Amino acid sequence: MENHPREFRFTASSIMGFVWRGAIIGIVSGTVVSLFRWSIEKLFGRVLSFYHAAQTNPKLLIPITLVSLLVAGLISLLVKSDPDIKGSGIPHVEGELKGLLHPEWWSVLWKKFVAGILAISMGFMLGREGPSIQLGAMSAKGIAKLLKSSRMESRAFIASGAAAGLSAAFNAPIAGLLFVVEEVYHHFSRMVWVTALVASLVANFISLNIFGLTPVLSMNRNLPFLSLKQYWIFIVMGLFLGLMGYGYEKVILNFHRFYDFLGKILHLPSYTYGVLAVFFIVPIGYFYPNLLGGGNELIISLPQGNMLLATACLYFLIRFVWSMLSYSSGLPGGIFLPILTLGALLGMIFGLSLRNLDLVSTSSLSLFIVLGMAGYFGAISKAPLTAMILVTEMVGDLKQLMAIGVVTLVAYIVMDLLKGEPIYEAMLAKLSFVKPSHVAEPTLIEVTVSDKIAGKKVRDLTLPKNVLITTQIHHKESEVVSGNTILNAGDTIFVVVNEPEITKVKELLM
Repeated sequence: MENHPREFRFTASSIMGFVWRGAIIGIVSGTVVSLFRWSIEKLFGRVLSFYHAAQTNPKLLIPITLVSLLVAGLISLLVKSDPDIKGSGIPHVEGELKGLLHPEWWSVLWKKFVAGILAISMGFMLGREGPSIQLGAMSAKGIAKLLKSSRMESRAFIASGAAAGLSAAFNAPIAGLLFVVEEVYHHFSRMVWVTALVASLVANFISLNIFGLTPVLSMNRNLPFLSLKQYWIFIVMGLFLGLMGYGYEKVILNFHRFYDFLGKILHLPSYTYGVLAVFFIVPIGYFYPNLLGGGNELIISLPQGNMLLATACLYFLIRFVWSMLSYSSGLPGGIFLPILTLGALLGMIFGLSLRNLDLVSTSSLSLFIVLGMAGYFGAISKAPLTAMILVTEMVGDLKQLMAIGVVTLVAYIVMDLLKGEPIYEAMLAKLSFVKPSHVAEPTLIEVTVSDKIAGKKVRDLTLPKNVLITTQIHHKESEVVSGNTILNAGDTIFVVVNEPEITKVKELLM
């Protein structure tokens, strides 16, 4: 069992401890993820040039296909050697923080780094942000091992590394912090949020020095405003995006059956499905090279052209189906940016439809693109605050928070009413190698006393066997807990729990 951590008293020295830990995590994670992002951009640019050349010389498709198959084969070997590098990586980080997974940090770090660069650079419709979050988390886990941190501190390190990874991937430090609190860690702990915020800011500083100050999805124009009389449009748009987000979740959680069916026919193991995906992506690279990759260049180009409604619908259909084909193959890559791209296209479709009905002007289309990204991602992730701040930081325009908030909230409510799950939690539940642990590994967790248990005595709580509340911090003073101790709303308590029961205990207490 762990010793009581130093953070029982939130003094100036303990806060400074969080700060320097966060700074170290930010430096390491920011450097790793920035190098990952830079490598993808450079290599993907070369791959695109080959596809553009193939449009005038179709014979180039032969070497493109052969090289793609060779690279996919190499990725398959890496996935076979460590299944924890498959897919996005965000569910794996959540699984570790819940005590369900215990990946070997160095193996995941270097294999995800190499395989992620190769998979995303080849043009598959995968995002860099999921792998970036996992790379940041594993870098931080390595630091925790080096510093011989306690289990509780290690979880805070991992969560902070995840925040730094998202920050460096998108130049969005505040969204990185919110994503960890809202989606990954599910708890507003001072130890976590201070460390994560510092890590995010430091990682973002490193990224800005490499990629410049321009926001990742800068539209190079001020987003237009709609009059208050037109705000009903935002409510309708939120309903539309919520329904579309629910459809996305249902499809992506079940699309793996398509590859399972092909694998059964061809007698192929699941780790080789990425090789099959090559035969689907090469034709798109030949006919629609602008649709390849995560989609950030496509998003930026949307407001700059005179796209027809039919073209926007076609692009959405292609991106929707091929993002499923890319992700469900198990290739190391995320759905974060592809979701934003689909949301941008849905926003374009919605805006063009309104323009054709003479309800809005052409100049308003850029606003609908931004609203589409926020609402669609907010619904699918069920992390509306993250969606709002992420899109705002990526676009670099703070003036539209009201409109973004209305659309995102409505989309989230629709998703919730339809009983949609947070996408990354649903993906974690479907990981075939996540099995309940029967090994009791006691650890210490930090929990804020919620209204659910506030005012109760410790002995009146119904908790699983072997769970022990050890300490309560009230007005920055720690007190040892007994059965007669009354829990005060907003105070911090420290609980000894077996790692596989972390989620269950948090649900009971919060």
